[in-house]
Amino acid sequence: MKKLLSLLLAFCLILGCSAVVFADDQWAEENGLNKTESVEELYAAALAEGGVVNLYGCTGRDETVAKSFEAAYPGMTVNFYDLGINEMLEKFSREYEAGIHTADVLQPKEQSGSIFMDYIEEGLLHNYHPEDIFGEVDPAYLTVTPFVIELDWWNYNTELYSEMPITSWWDLTKPEWNGKFVFLDPNGEPDLIVLFENLIKYSDLMAADYERVFGEPIVLADNEPDAGHAWINRVAKNGVIIETSNTNIVKAVGGAKGMTDAPLGYGVSSKLRERDQQGFVLGVDPAHFEDETPTTAVSFMIIQIADHCEHPNGAKLFVRWICGEADGQGEGLAPFITAGSYPVFPKAPLADVEQPDFDSIPKFDLDLEYYYENYYDVYDYWVSVQP
Repeated sequence: MKKLLSLLLAFCLILGCSAVVFADDQWAEENGLNKTESVEELYAAALAEGGVVNLYGCTGRDETVAKSFEAAYPGMTVNFYDLGINEMLEKFSREYEAGIHTADVLQPKEQSGSIFMDYIEEGLLHNYHPEDIFGEVDPAYLTVTPFVIELDWWNYNTELYSEMPITSWWDLTKPEWNGKFVFLDPNGEPDLIVLFENLIKYSDLMAADYERVFGEPIVLADNEPDAGHAWINRVAKNGVIIETSNTNIVKAVGGAKGMTDAPLGYGVSSKLRERDQQGFVLGVDPAHFEDETPTTAVSFMIIQIADHCEHPNGAKLFVRWICGEADGQGEGLAPFITAGSYPVFPKAPLADVEQPDFDSIPKFDLDLEYYYENYYDVYDYWVSVQP
């Protein structure tokens, strides 16, 4: 990205293109992204700069947030662009490189480290962490501006199983589970590859658990560098079903009552809300595995301020709103407080539903740089072992 921006700068100097603006930390400091200002100060400043917030978001829930924001702050208007994450980042990058600064805030999901490394570290997107909101948030989370944590976990059909029917990752490689489990297509979302990366990183635990399950040490094939790679290779050849969306995964698992056969489905935790909203017969138990290998990785719904945006005060006010304000109780966070979604703010409420306790879930360590550096190697391996 730095090389790209340097080349673009040189090109524009040749042509006399003075409109293109490049990332720098000074802009963020000059516009108070390192400060904690009062809501009253930001509201007045936001009205003075035009009363507009241009929001690029990845979920329809952002539109609900936008409407409540406009109601809370008369005179403010949110222009919401509903975009897929890849589409959002492509649009933002293309505009930024052309010197067009339409977006004020972007609300994507960070899971693979790509937003942190390619956008935040490069200064194209900025963190905004007012102390009264983020002062008690786990510092390990603050490489981005998170507001909700989502996980990935196994879903099972509660009419077919009284409890989670597998107790190890290795169960999915057994003949009795052939063709009976579903993953999310990694061509669309990074969830599956991030899981694979972690199983490789924790390959020693995977090897120990293999011996526990099968009663003998694992024997690696020539194309299996370690037990993590071995698991990926073996599940790929055990009839894995690939779905194109998390919605399709939970539908396949428990989208209707009276199903006589249903697979297990590994997908995003926030889709547990379909149990409560749509009546899906879904069960989850991410702490059910019997060994020490974690079962899920942390990912974030994040809200980032665009570099050189035209409405920085409106952007800051909106970030505060979607984060639930200082007490975590604000209406802006409410659309994200559902089953399987965990706010990062200790004071914020949890959904009043049955769901796993966050602290009880065995999670992989958060390592966005590791995910970023190894993502494509692991993706290529997954492609290479397809039957």
